[in-house]
Amino acid sequence: MKPTTLTLVATLLLTSIAVAQPAPNVAQTRSVATGAFTLVAKADGTVVGWGRDTDGQSAQPTSPRGNIGTPVVIDLPGKALQVAMGELTSYALLEDGTVVAWGPNDSGQLGNGPSGASGELGRYPKPSITPVRVTGLTDIIQIAAGSKHAIALRQDGTVWAWGTRDEGAIGDGQPKTLRPVMAIGPTQVPGLQGITQIAAARFHNLALRTDGKVMAWGLNRDGQLGNGSRDNGWTPVEVTGLDRVVAIAAGVASVAGNSFSGAVRDDGSVWMWGSGTSGVMGNGTQNPSPDDPGGRNLLPLQVQGLTNVRSLSLGFGHAAALLRDGTLRMWGFDGYGQIGVGTSGGYHPKPVPVRGMTNVSSVYLGGMRSFAARTDGSLWLWGFGSSGGQGILGKNLSVPTLLQLP
Repeated sequence: MKPTTLTLVATLLLTSIAVAQPAPNVAQTRSVATGAFTLVAKADGTVVGWGRDTDGQSAQPTSPRGNIGTPVVIDLPGKALQVAMGELTSYALLEDGTVVAWGPNDSGQLGNGPSGASGELGRYPKPSITPVRVTGLTDIIQIAAGSKHAIALRQDGTVWAWGTRDEGAIGDGQPKTLRPVMAIGPTQVPGLQGITQIAAARFHNLALRTDGKVMAWGLNRDGQLGNGSRDNGWTPVEVTGLDRVVAIAAGVASVAGNSFSGAVRDDGSVWMWGSGTSGVMGNGTQNPSPDDPGGRNLLPLQVQGLTNVRSLSLGFGHAAALLRDGTLRMWGFDGYGQIGVGTSGGYHPKPVPVRGMTNVSSVYLGGMRSFAARTDGSLWLWGFGSSGGQGILGKNLSVPTLLQLP
C-alpha cells in the first residue's frame, strides 16, 4: 500500500496519542506528545511545541493560525512533568500535581467547567488559546488524551475523566444518546481503584491495576477493550485472560479510526488486541485476525518473537517495543519512514530492529511519527514531517535523526 493524499490529510485531522510510560527525567526530555502538533516537556519543566496551529495548539495568542515551523515555548503556569495531545487540544501535567489544557473545547475537553458538571452541545465553555486549569484536579501523577476527552490518574489510584461521552469514552455509564452528552468538568470513573497506569486513544481507555489486571472502557468496535465482544464499555470492563501486566498502551490503527491496544507482561512478552489494520498486531500479516474477515482480535494475542520488553508505545498505525537492553523493535505502517529502518512505504507486519537505536530510555509515537529519548539525554526523531516544519522538522525521515531543541 502506498501513502495517499487521504492518508496525509487524515493524519493531520485524526491525531493519535503517544502513550509511552512516563519518561525518566533524562537530561533533555521528560515527555513527548505528537500528532498534528508536537509537544516536548524538557528536563527543566519548560514545554516547546511545533506543527499545525490552526486551533491554538501553540498557546501563542498573537500567532496567526497556520503552522509553527520551529519550536516555540509554551507559556505554562508551572513546570511540566508530562504532556499529552488530543485531536486538537493540548494538556500538561505540572509538578504541583495539577493539569492545564488549551485549544478547542467543543466537547468540554478543556475540563474547566465545575467538577462533575455536564453540558450540552452548543452550551460548552469557550475554547482557550492560553492554558487553563482543569477544575479540581490535584495529586495527579499521569495524564492521557483521546480525540475529544482526557483522563487523569491520581496518586490515590483513582481515575478522572472529562470531555465527550461519545462511545462511552468517559466511562461513567452514560451513553451519548442520553443527555447530557459531555462532562465539562472532571468526573471520577466508577469501579476503578488501585490503578497504577492509564492510556487512551481516540474513544477508548485502559487502566492497569496493582494486581496486574487491565481494565478498559469506551469504544469497542474493533475489540480494543479485549473482553471478547464488540459492545462498547460504558463502564470499565476487565480485559480477558491477561494478568501480570507491567505496562499498557493504546493507539489508532488507520485513517478510519480503527483502534488497538497492547500490554507488556512481567515476563517481557507483548500482547495485542483490537484492529489488525496496518499490521499492528505484529504477527506477520497486514490484516491479522482469528475473527476474519473483520481484521480484529477480540482477545489479547501474543506477539511472537518479542522477549525482554520493558515498555510499549502505540501510535497511528505503528507500534514500538522498548527492550530491557535499551534497543527498539517496531512494526506496522511505514509510509513515511516511521519504523526507522531506512525505508518508507508499505508495512512491516513483524517487529524489526530500529536502526542505530541503543541506550533508549523512552519511546513516544503519534501521528505517523516516532521519538526516542536516550540515556545520554539526546532526543531522536523519525517518520512524517510536521506541517510547515523547517529543517529536519519538515522532512520525512526514514532513520532516527538527532533533534536539537532550543
